[in-house]
Amino acid sequence: MKHVVFLCPHNALRSVIAASLFNQLANGRAHAESAGTEPAERVNERTLAVLREVGIEVPEVVPQRVSRELLQRADRVITLTCPLAPDLLAVASEKIEDWPMPDTTGKLVDAVREVRELIQQRVQQLWRELEGESFI
Repeated sequence: MKHVVFLCPHNALRSVIAASLFNQLANGRAHAESAGTEPAERVNERTLAVLREVGIEVPEVVPQRVSRELLQRADRVITLTCPLAPDLLAVASEKIEDWPMPDTTGKLVDAVREVRELIQQRVQQLWRELEGESFI
């Protein structure tokens, strides 16, 4: 099974949304997980709310720090406005792609919904691309 890693700084919002949407779409045919460069203590409540709106429950997800091992296991690495340290970037260099996304820090849930929609479009595009590569 192929493995995609989504990264955002705190692993509390954008990367959690992306991995959750990817896993819903993949339906067991591939797997995604998320991590951050400076993980928060917990996933943002706005993240959980906007995922519930599209039928995704994220039980007890604890933000994790991106590691060399995680990147090595990944077939694709997607950063969501998340710069990596040079040593980690070197590990992921041939399989990394950046999806610039707005920062929703301090913004209302409507801003998070907008980001969810942007991410969902990119996840669907990624899935089509991966299917075309016989990735699955």
